[in-house]
Amino acid sequence: MNNEMVFVLEPDVGRVTVEISQAPAEKVDDLAHDLGRRVDLNCAKPSERPHRNLPILQSQCASPDRTTEADKHSIWLYRLYHNSVVDGPGRRSVAQVAGCSIRCPGCYVPQTHERGNGTRVSITTVVSEIVRNQVNNDGVTILGGEPFDQPGPVAELVFRLRSHGLHVMIYSGYTIEALIQRKDPNIDYILTHIDLLIDGPFLIKLGENAGEYRGSRNQRIIGNATIG
Repeated sequence: MNNEMVFVLEPDVGRVTVEISQAPAEKVDDLAHDLGRRVDLNCAKPSERPHRNLPILQSQCASPDRTTEADKHSIWLYRLYHNSVVDGPGRRSVAQVAGCSIRCPGCYVPQTHERGNGTRVSITTVVSEIVRNQVNNDGVTILGGEPFDQPGPVAELVFRLRSHGLHVMIYSGYTIEALIQRKDPNIDYILTHIDLLIDGPFLIKLGENAGEYRGSRNQRIIGNATIG
């Protein structure tokens, strides 16, 4: 995917996001000059191996907790788009959830903080749209907003994506230690069934030279050794 560009139109906020993979610096500078304000995010080569592994939890289960059915089959979604080349390994579909309780200062997508800025969508609809684009993508990235603010719906989404054999990656502003301490069966399910987690809040003072896929240097790339 050398010198590849993907344009993401965001008419609700009057913005065009340009994702660039492995482009020479001078081409990026020329594009920034033509389009206006520039923000560099997560623009680096895929990692050969994660920095550490996701935990093997004693409470692993084969499917999400469905003891409260009301929210399990719908999710608050800000947008769903495809062919991203900066949100994880390869080319990916991206499910961006609505609602975030962390609200990191300097967040690039503050419009996702309010759940009301999104739409409640059936998980069946989300999965169907992703599967239709599967031939063009190498996996799915779930980001936000904050995915773990909706642990039940996200666990259901992960369950269905994994049933289609899809590579799943999640961004979270929570650290993995904080997620484990919540002792939520849906969170435990997610952590033991995704392939990659990027954890930790975005810290604007650590944004420079953050490296692959990360917004700031404190964030970690954590892989799941339990998934073959």
